[in-house]
Amino acid sequence: MSERKISSFRTPGQADLDAHGDSPDDRHNTTRPTARRDRQTPAEKKPRRVTRDYLMNYATWYLERFTASRARLEKLMRGKIRLSIAEYDTDPQEAEDWMKSVLNTCETAGFLNDQAYALGRARSMLRKGKAIRVIGADLNARGIASPLVDQTITDLRDEADDAARTDMRGTDPNLAAAAAYARRRRLGPFRRPDQREEKHDKDLAALARQGFSYDIATRIINSDTGDLENLLQIIDGL
Repeated sequence: MSERKISSFRTPGQADLDAHGDSPDDRHNTTRPTARRDRQTPAEKKPRRVTRDYLMNYATWYLERFTASRARLEKLMRGKIRLSIAEYDTDPQEAEDWMKSVLNTCETAGFLNDQAYALGRARSMLRKGKAIRVIGADLNARGIASPLVDQTITDLRDEADDAARTDMRGTDPNLAAAAAYARRRRLGPFRRPDQREEKHDKDLAALARQGFSYDIATRIINSDTGDLENLLQIIDGL
């Protein structure tokens, strides 16, 4: 019997359920559906009134839990300020002054440090197999100033060079990152031998999507695991 025919055999209770979204008993119950809706759609909380103390407490709370750039924290606080202006008619200029004061205080205390944040994030991304240009674009998107992004990439290359063996000094860290990504995703030489040829083009495409050039992708995918040990040491030494 087809699925359509089966669906046509319904009891009156089932028909009522389909038509109204609940059972006949539920439709006569005046309390249960309301309680269920209340649990699913709780009333929105009113935004907090912004003061300097509130922004300082918020910044401290956030930075105790997450690393962030100055631009990221500023964006979050601006969201709080917009809500406070709309709800309480907070003075925009006064709120702006409070925000800048809090940001400067956090920087002076060392809670905000864009240089350390950028380098730490760049290291983490390189270990995960992200290409240098992808890392630079990510830092720019997070509000890191372009000169600091350039300096961070230079520092990252220097760190990779320091982590390399003597005969590997000067190696493009993109090669090491591509090797790390291949290891992480089990591409190319990290696949089972019987899968390598079949998945060859797919693995090249996977590295290309991560921002690596065709030459780098080909070199990594066509290598053996033993050929990549020195490259992976660069990543593991960061």
